[in-house]
Amino acid sequence: MKRLQRLLSILLAGLLTASVPGFAGAEDIQQTQPVQGDILSLMGAENAPKTTTIHMDANIPEDQTAERRAFNQELISSKGDVLNVEFKFAVKNAAMGEGQWATVEQWLKQLVLGSVQYVQADSESLAHVIYDGYRAQRVTAVPGETGMPAWASEDLVLEDIVCTVPYYPELSVDVNGDATRRLQQRLIDLGYLAGNADGYYGENTRDAVMRLEEYVRELEQDEINKALGVTPTPRPTATPEPDSDAPGDAADLPDVQPGPTPVTAVDGVADGLLQAYLYSDDFRLARADMRLGDEGSDVVRLQTRLNRLGYTTDAADGIYGGGTARALRIFQYYSGLDQTGVADGSTQALLFSGEAKAPDNAMLTLGSSGEDVSKLQKRLRVLGFASIAVDGGYGSSTKAGVENLQQYMREMEGEALPASAPPDSAAQAQLTVEVNGVADPLLLDDFYSDSFPAVPDEMGNGAEGRDVVRLQRRLSCLEYYYDGLDGQYGSGTANAVSAFQRRNDLPETGVADRSTMAALFNENAKKALKPYVLKVSVDDQRVYAYAPDRNGEYTDLVRTMKCSTGRKGTPTPKGTFTDTAPGARWHFFKKFNCWAQYAFYIQGDIMFHSVLYGQKGGKVTQSSVNHLGSRASHGCVRLSVEDAKWIWNNCPSNTRVEVY
Repeated sequence: MKRLQRLLSILLAGLLTASVPGFAGAEDIQQTQPVQGDILSLMGAENAPKTTTIHMDANIPEDQTAERRAFNQELISSKGDVLNVEFKFAVKNAAMGEGQWATVEQWLKQLVLGSVQYVQADSESLAHVIYDGYRAQRVTAVPGETGMPAWASEDLVLEDIVCTVPYYPELSVDVNGDATRRLQQRLIDLGYLAGNADGYYGENTRDAVMRLEEYVRELEQDEINKALGVTPTPRPTATPEPDSDAPGDAADLPDVQPGPTPVTAVDGVADGLLQAYLYSDDFRLARADMRLGDEGSDVVRLQTRLNRLGYTTDAADGIYGGGTARALRIFQYYSGLDQTGVADGSTQALLFSGEAKAPDNAMLTLGSSGEDVSKLQKRLRVLGFASIAVDGGYGSSTKAGVENLQQYMREMEGEALPASAPPDSAAQAQLTVEVNGVADPLLLDDFYSDSFPAVPDEMGNGAEGRDVVRLQRRLSCLEYYYDGLDGQYGSGTANAVSAFQRRNDLPETGVADRSTMAALFNENAKKALKPYVLKVSVDDQRVYAYAPDRNGEYTDLVRTMKCSTGRKGTPTPKGTFTDTAPGARWHFFKKFNCWAQYAFYIQGDIMFHSVLYGQKGGKVTQSSVNHLGSRASHGCVRLSVEDAKWIWNNCPSNTRVEVY
């Protein structure tokens, strides 16, 4: 269909025909010239594929059947173009076996490779030299000479030699390989394909080609409009019913003839001409500048490309909004262009090329994952912007940490403004850091740079401000500080600093001096020692509390507590648990309609708690007291009221509990 559409739009510039009896004659060379509205009108003639066909009179009687065979040989020219030579044969008398045909193919391959060394890389010259070489070697083989095998020269009749320069095989769904991979990479560079260049021509590649074809049709229409000087008026889609009595009815309307229309079909098939234009220097990368407020398929391309390079994570919605403008400004920054946020010609020329530079740090936002996120999380944690786990998943906690960082950097920017600048001045409006929880490339570059104040200045009692908040958050992350992040360096902060200094072998001054700050804002900073480790022996029905010794090892037994662990059918889970935390003073067991005091969670709904009560504030049930020292619970670790209270009062969150 596409070939037929193209032929309808092409004027045959010339047709030279000669009948060649046997192999003694000349050639039939067919070439085409472009017309308006075709891809050929968009590209220089030197880049368009040209095909030359030399046709021979096979001279096969009409009553004689013949098998048809063809052989293709591709070559690479010195310019890197792919050339293709096709031989079309008729096989007389009898069918040729595959082994015999393989011998002929090998001879033809050597013929082409030998002939092409002496020819210019154009289709006509190539066709002539191949034809001359074929005729010279089509001899009865004799010892010491090369040529077509003798048995084949009698049966094979050459009908056509077809040479195409440059050659691009037609690509469509399920046509896979290097040619498809090259096409995919070009589609990626141009923003039509969001996937990878894997060499598999599937639905995504087909859809990307269709988007390319739609764009080419727009370029063709531009050429038509330019030639006509006006935009063609389309024929009305509907006309009123004719009314012979009404003046000016449909019968009286002038017959509006449709003007030229674009030729390229939108079918997802990458034919040779489309590929030739796509790979040529003539390919128009952009139709017009794009800016804030624009919409459409060209904006989708722009967004897809920016997303691919790592300047945005937003979906390509075809709306040129603030996020797109900012992503483009970041690209312009990395490319050494004016940071206008406008996709002008020079910006698009670089963006839609293989030379487009990706940022050193790709944009990260909610839903991102991987090593880049882990790297960000670790730095946010170490530098006091978030108390988060380093798990590689960009969730709400990581977003909050990034917002803390952005607010911190924005305040630094504000302090760098002239003191005379009013709050609503243009200078204030130029603050570049947005507090949105998105880690864009520029933010990450600044955060990872040596110029970022990774270690705050030293401080002590009476200090206040954002660096005190960082100090408190870092101490909290390491479990030395449990008060609010108020930015006030008071006694609580000083005590936490002293505890950190003691744990990290620093002088206990309570002042965050230079050496303390360097140790604190470091990934090797030691976490606070918990007061105790709790070990639960199921066999002994005892809970042992150990305190750290001089070496920081939990070897000093400070309390032994009789308990009741889970009974048969509902055992207490064994293992080491660190995500522990105190619970409510009074805990109600709905399933058993009873109460207990001083809940301390070990894992899930398994906890330490006191013996049982029939009602809140009432008396303990004597049976639960009597069963202490034996397996009697439904999985929890039941203790006396005094022992449960001791754990609740003395063991903070994340106290290690070992059940064995």
